Amino acid sequence: MAGIINKYLVFSIADEKYGIPITKVREVIRHELISPVHNASTYLKGVINLRGKIIPIIDMRLKFGMEELSYNDRTIFIIVDVEGEKEIFNFGIAVDSVHDVANISDDEIERLPDVGFRTKSAYLQGIAKVGASMVMVLNIDRILNTTEIVDIAGIGKS
Repeated sequence: MAGIINKYLVFSIADEKYGIPITKVREVIRHELISPVHNASTYLKGVINLRGKIIPIIDMRLKFGMEELSYNDRTIFIIVDVEGEKEIFNFGIAVDSVHDVANISDDEIERLPDVGFRTKSAYLQGIAKVGASMVMVLNIDRILNTTEIVDIAGIGKS
């Protein structure tokens, strides 16, 4: 019996491809001016005002311990829904580029051992082959732990 097929938004950070469930994606926008937030984690680049809503922007390169790059015309912000303990928060994740939407069956996602994936293993659901590429499937709700969500989600609220 085949597994359930879900749609994933596939994007790149450096030379690696990642996928997140399309059901978690609110929208995809070009990068825009970020207002910095002082005394924040290094990977929290700041906030943007998206149609009157304050959205924290997480630089996925920095979150995954990669080299920081300046944003350019190919940099994309993916606005995602992240489940907190009591509510859903919106965050923007800064990625290098977005590729497409892929259909991936649950059976095609292979679990990974922690070996070699230590930095990202807490965030990975597994890895899947999509065409000729390997796509690391992220659990977007684990990208930020509960403490980080509470701290970052408080930005912009008075």
